[in-house]
Amino acid sequence: MKKIDRYLAFQLEEYGISVPQSFVLFALLEEDGSTLKEIGTKAQIDSSSMTVLVDKLENEGYLERRLDPQDRRAIRVFLTPKGRDLAGKVWDLAVDFNRQLHESLGDTEDLFQQGLRRIIRSFD
Repeated sequence: MKKIDRYLAFQLEEYGISVPQSFVLFALLEEDGSTLKEIGTKAQIDSSSMTVLVDKLENEGYLERRLDPQDRRAIRVFLTPKGRDLAGKVWDLAVDFNRQLHESLGDTEDLFQQGLRRIIRSFD
């Protein structure tokens, strides 16, 4: 898993964001205007880390916080046009990475099954 994390981090360097920040963007692509708690739940990030991640993305102009008109105690987070553009690019990168991963695992699975068949035949 560490190799996968390093590869993803390397790919995201081009966009100047981290893997956890990409999860925040993905959560907002799914449901823009979420609270920090909702984003954290979707992205599986604890609340103390969420604040730091959102602060960084907001400082870069990718997100903005707004008061919830129905509940002034709640703050909602929205993608800016710049953030939506970045999220789309990073999403495409993630989709391509997943496709490559599944293709490589498919080959590995086939080889594994062939090896098991050979072992089974050796007992006959």
